[in-house]
Amino acid sequence: MKKASSKPYISPDIKLKSPPLAEAWLEIRWQLQHVGPPQLMRDPGFPFALGVFYKSIKDRFEHKEDLAASQAPLEMLPHVVRHRFRASKDGYPLLQLGPGVASVNFTEPYNWKDFRETALYLRDKLSDAYSETVLMSDILILRYRNVEPFEYSSDDLLRFVKKNLNTSLALPTHIPGYAGSKDIPTSANIVLTFDLIEPKGVGTLKIATGTRRQSDPETGQQTETEVLVSQLEVASGGNDAPKINNEGEFVNWFDAAHDIIHDWFFSLIEGPLLKKYKGEGK
Repeated sequence: MKKASSKPYISPDIKLKSPPLAEAWLEIRWQLQHVGPPQLMRDPGFPFALGVFYKSIKDRFEHKEDLAASQAPLEMLPHVVRHRFRASKDGYPLLQLGPGVASVNFTEPYNWKDFRETALYLRDKLSDAYSETVLMSDILILRYRNVEPFEYSSDDLLRFVKKNLNTSLALPTHIPGYAGSKDIPTSANIVLTFDLIEPKGVGTLKIATGTRRQSDPETGQQTETEVLVSQLEVASGGNDAPKINNEGEFVNWFDAAHDIIHDWFFSLIEGPLLKKYKGEGK
């Protein structure tokens, strides 16, 4: 059996001048009660907890947004976010809450210290809001999504991934063969999963093509650019997940999950992209 390391392999002190982060988020799900058909589940403490939760965070996250899901009966949409809470209108970070689910979401600006503090703040406020209930973990997920501009519809995707993300994928000679209009793939969705021992759970690497929509700050006109998305995730469910109400277990899991993603991310970008993100040129 492979022995787990208690420390990240790559230094956590590396500073990036222009990081590729699109979003980082922690999602917490807890078990619900089954009511009737399998798809109907209930979070009996949610209606009361929602009010307590908002009251406890509104000095910091005062802008409350009710999503379309909030209009549906509670049992119809379990584990679906209904409400968002922001410090500034349309700004980040934000907290989200629904029956059986809560999350903290960051975009830019991002730093690990603030993200960690806000994630632990969410756990504290969630535990306080459900003070009469022991929240049994369903699954905890830590995700980081990064994007790098790349014209995959016209350039060699596999060569780019090998050179810039240190990931090789070789295809047989006859793929696509005579049937292909091009010798290169025009899109991708590669998913690799690994069993983890510290923390116990599953780690996932996803490399996929996509588009990024941006608005021109002067004209407001929308533009689309092709990008390559790399998403890193650690998830622990059931008995492998820490108890939400247990601060020590939760913190240990969260820090260990982040260490894994930190190592994986820098292992992927080591080379030209790391130099680019550090501001050392292409």
